Amino acid sequence: MIRRIEISALLLIAALVFFRLIAGMQLHVFLRVLLVLISIFYMWFGFFIFTKMTLKDLSCPNKRKKLSPFKITGSISAGFIYSLSFIALIHVLDFYQGMHFLSGLAFFLNLGVLGLVGFFLYMKKEKDIFYLQFLKRSTVMVLLFLTTLITPVEKRLDLLYKEHPGFIEAYTAYMEDPDDPERLNHLREERSAFR
Repeated sequence: MIRRIEISALLLIAALVFFRLIAGMQLHVFLRVLLVLISIFYMWFGFFIFTKMTLKDLSCPNKRKKLSPFKITGSISAGFIYSLSFIALIHVLDFYQGMHFLSGLAFFLNLGVLGLVGFFLYMKKEKDIFYLQFLKRSTVMVLLFLTTLITPVEKRLDLLYKEHPGFIEAYTAYMEDPDDPERLNHLREERSAFR
């Protein structure tokens, strides 16, 4: 059931991001709420998603024996990394302060996951499903954040907020002088119109 929830939520997020790029801000709040929920979901259920264990399985000694400390730690750590990645995505879509730092952090953490997975798959000489599931997710995240990091801010503003020149103007003015409280207040006013 947890796997179905994850797949459904990710497909819905992908559809909402596509809608956001094509049609504008109509469902933006719903997208942001869903991104927060999937972030919480990965944080709390990463262990169950990646080990494919259930609460019932944990009560069975034979099934618990299949868990290694590495799989437990890896599953929880991956849940944290994917959770942080979705928080970074919220910052990217809303142009919050710290979006460059979070995007870079998410990019390098997912790149680290790919490196580790590649190393373990190479050492084991076999395709372990436990490692392959990280390969798919982290590849998507690396490509997503790489695209975000190499695309100029002006292009992203135009792509995401072309129908809201007031927000583009307020954000551009704020970036020129982030210490100016008037520009910050103006940016907050423009952003609050999307809530």
